Amino acid sequence: MSNRDDERALRDACDELADIPDAEWQYLWSQVRVKRFAAREHLVREGHPSPWVYFIVTGLVRLYYNRDGRELVRGFDYENRWVTSYESVLTGEPSTFSIETLEPTRVLGFTGDTLRGLYNRHPCWDRFGRRVLEAQWIRQSDKARRFRVYSPEEHYRTLLARQSPLIDRVPLNQLASFLQITPETLSRIRARIRGESGEPIISNTLS
Repeated sequence: MSNRDDERALRDACDELADIPDAEWQYLWSQVRVKRFAAREHLVREGHPSPWVYFIVTGLVRLYYNRDGRELVRGFDYENRWVTSYESVLTGEPSTFSIETLEPTRVLGFTGDTLRGLYNRHPCWDRFGRRVLEAQWIRQSDKARRFRVYSPEEHYRTLLARQSPLIDRVPLNQLASFLQITPETLSRIRARIRGESGEPIISNTLS
């Protein structure tokens, strides 16, 4: 993807959130940096400050935290989504979770200092920042509701119904951690659904 395509992708994502004048857009774009990560590299590490806000152009990441020596997956993000440790960006405090790539990933990023500077430049950025946080809150609320109401199998079936890219792209053990079940339980759920449909389910068992 060219630099022009990168700019268009980010501009489209920003325009969905706020009406940004051209002069303001040009200022933001001058602050944006392209970053490339190989698979299994970290954008954010738990326990370390995270000053960057990222927009994913291509790739897939997992958000996870450690508890008693275990890595617990809290979610995933992929193309055309914003991802960062918002609390760390806003407060400068260490992040409470990590963000690691599961695929080679290319992002467009700008710092928290840039974001705070934008708020002082033009009212459009207040709306932009609010809408980003609202979108994250809606996603988190939807996920919390699904975990509260659905069984793991119902949750998995919801991902299937939504044609979530997580089904084919996320390693089985990572998806099982996200659903809060063991990989063996998830394998049984997939086999049961495969038996109902009569069609094979692609199994990505990479760790």
